[in-house]
Amino acid sequence: MDKKSLAVLCLIFIVLSFSVSATGALIPTISKYFKQSPFASGALVWSYMLSYGVCALLWGPLTRRFSTKSILLFCLCFFSFSALAVSLAKYLIYAIVGRIGMGIFGSAFVPVSLIIIGKEIKKEAKSKYVGFLFALSFFASVMGIFLSGLISWRLIYFIPFVLGLLVLVLFNKLLICYDYQDKNKLEISYLKTFRNKNVFALVCFIVISSFVYHSIQQWLSVFLSQEKGFGQFKISLFLTISAFIAIFSEWIGGNISAKKGPVNVSAFGLFSMSVFLIMILSFSKMWVFFVVGFWGMGWAFNHVALSSILTHLPDEFLRDASSLNSSLRFFSGGLGAFFGGKMISFFGFSVHFILMSLIIVFLALMLIKTKVLLEGGTHAGDNR
Repeated sequence: MDKKSLAVLCLIFIVLSFSVSATGALIPTISKYFKQSPFASGALVWSYMLSYGVCALLWGPLTRRFSTKSILLFCLCFFSFSALAVSLAKYLIYAIVGRIGMGIFGSAFVPVSLIIIGKEIKKEAKSKYVGFLFALSFFASVMGIFLSGLISWRLIYFIPFVLGLLVLVLFNKLLICYDYQDKNKLEISYLKTFRNKNVFALVCFIVISSFVYHSIQQWLSVFLSQEKGFGQFKISLFLTISAFIAIFSEWIGGNISAKKGPVNVSAFGLFSMSVFLIMILSFSKMWVFFVVGFWGMGWAFNHVALSSILTHLPDEFLRDASSLNSSLRFFSGGLGAFFGGKMISFFGFSVHFILMSLIIVFLALMLIKTKVLLEGGTHAGDNR
């Protein structure tokens, strides 16, 4: 991959990720601003994730008809103006509509980038590139989370608008037009992809882990506000530390995956997340800052490891699996955020956290059990 194109992809990832985690951190503040309950304002999170999940299915198949550059720049333009709509919203419903727009157009960036990596990068270096891009994504999230405790919530969405326009105006010429088109057909073969037992197993792990993670992550700010008595600055600081640790964990996890295998890295990350959920319930107010690293590192290891497995899939599955990865990761994450809020409102944080911890441990054990299946690779004739 050309270095200039990689630089533009990095900038696009920054634009995409800046407000993603910050939104969850801002739920208590935004709910007070619009005079709504935290669970109503939580729609800013799950509406974005559900729209992202549904529309991510489009972009992999569309690379058969349009160049990757045209897709990325088109979506970057509309993503930026959707962010502007959120920053200017006078009512909560308008902000939710803007977040839906951000989800629709932001859903293109990751699958298209993974397709480029899968086709342009040598096998032994794919995990490193994936780890680097997602580490940068986490860095942008850190900046958004940290600033959410210092500046107006509206600026958290205005900044991506400005950055997106700068990329479009100043840097779009640097992006190479990678063309993987097939003018004769626009094939969407998700059912064929699902019939492959290795891809099916990988997708199941992605769906379950994303559901569980976001059923916790998107409500941590409310937990810290209601259960620990934190204000917005301490909430943002807590989530900043978690995301900051995740930055290095994405890069480290990508490198370890290349040497030791992604399944081992993913399972270790899941165990780390489970430890966090038990400890945060047990620790007193200020001691929770000492356990947050287990959460950031755990999710980052799991995320980069499963994404690395994806880039090693054969070309016949790469497009559709890349879209499925982003689609199902965000759609199941959106469902996790929605149902997580419902469960917490009915049963409380303690019951929900313990239940999710048990599911995470079970998922890690199942991942280890299917290690040979996933790390053994996927072959054209290896179908269910």
